[in-house]
Amino acid sequence: MKNLLLIVFLSLSILTSAVRAQILSPNASAKKIALTFDACMTKGMAKKLENGSEKSLFNAEIIDYIRQEEIPATIFITGLWAEKYPEAVKEIASDPLLEIGNHSYSHRAFVDSCFSLPVLPENEKNADIQKTQDILFKLTGSKPRLFRFPGGCFHPSDLTLVSSHGLHVVGWTFASGDAFNSDTNAIVQNVLQKAKAGAIIVFHLSGGRYAPKTAEVVKEIIPALRKRGFEFVTVSNLLKLN
Repeated sequence: MKNLLLIVFLSLSILTSAVRAQILSPNASAKKIALTFDACMTKGMAKKLENGSEKSLFNAEIIDYIRQEEIPATIFITGLWAEKYPEAVKEIASDPLLEIGNHSYSHRAFVDSCFSLPVLPENEKNADIQKTQDILFKLTGSKPRLFRFPGGCFHPSDLTLVSSHGLHVVGWTFASGDAFNSDTNAIVQNVLQKAKAGAIIVFHLSGGRYAPKTAEVVKEIIPALRKRGFEFVTVSNLLKLN
């Protein structure tokens, strides 16, 4: 991991033999913010798509809007989501303002007790990361350089494993609060109150009951933050990985 990346441990960040961390840029003087969107999909979510109990796990309105407004952003994609929405992955990858990161294959936690996520066995971690790298490379022609742990939870040893794949771990400064939240105003106010130079903000791309108001929120916070003089950049730009 390059020296310019700083891992800071949050309050309540120590789990049972695990940690949650966020990775920030030390250059907080410039008014730059990185918007990130997680395209999550577990095997249970995939089954709901297949049996019709979920119509979609892709809120295309979000991508349409940020592309229309020419907003750089970083999209962290699970391999399972990429398999379900290959054309969307190709479309995202075709936009030079957008970048794609690896978000594991089926959004299983790398540690126990991580937001009730199913747990990925230790002996499957390496293959899980590589499988998603391969899927995204096949669809886009480029290997992702960024990785986000499901739930942001990991053992310290997992950092070494991710690094061995040539990936940089990216967390977030704060969560937008869009997950399972139908209160648009509350999400907007949370983002606007916490926004600061050098921040990495996490949203979700799933739509439906998983993130029902994200498109509405993004359409409000982007103009508001622009008025405050913030510039939107990708994570790679923010952390000077380019």
